[in-house]
Amino acid sequence: MTADGTTYDDGVLRIVSTTDPAGLRLAGEIDESTYHALVTALSRLTAVDGGEGLHLDLSGVAFCDAAGLHAMVRLADRMGQDGQAVVLHAPSAALRVMLRIVGWEDLPGLVVVDR
Repeated sequence: MTADGTTYDDGVLRIVSTTDPAGLRLAGEIDESTYHALVTALSRLTAVDGGEGLHLDLSGVAFCDAAGLHAMVRLADRMGQDGQAVVLHAPSAALRVMLRIVGWEDLPGLVVVDR
């Protein structure tokens, strides 16, 4: 991790750890080439959670494929079993549609907010 909290940056996807709230700020594209970095960053989050859930700021995400969204939903499912939540901040309209189509928008442990 760098001094500014960047945990990953390959020019396509940038992942920055956040502490207030605890989570990640994502920017760029989540696809086959960046999927592994996303999964790695998400797996590290579970150990850092202080009980208020984990927040994923998606406002800078230009594209996210179904596999990337599924990785976030899997984390929310696991956290929901412990009474915690993953909060998706500012997902694109396309991500919201994907959540609705596959039936994930009402998953316990997943909260979607516009900002």
